[in-house]
Amino acid sequence: MYGKFETLEGAAPDGVVLLQFPTVEDAKTWYYSPAYQAALQHRMRAANYRVILVEGL
Repeated sequence: MYGKFETLEGAAPDGVVLLQFPTVEDAKTWYYSPAYQAALQHRMRAANYRVILVEGL
């Protein structure tokens, strides 16, 4: 279950998952890791996704 959110501009997403990493490099290391890449191929067949890196949160 996702928390409540309100879209102010653009199309509303079905939900949002926010992951926090110490650095952008740590996020990229996780994203490009063999374990995540193996899972990614299955996730991409299930739905359309967007992945966005945001610094400074």
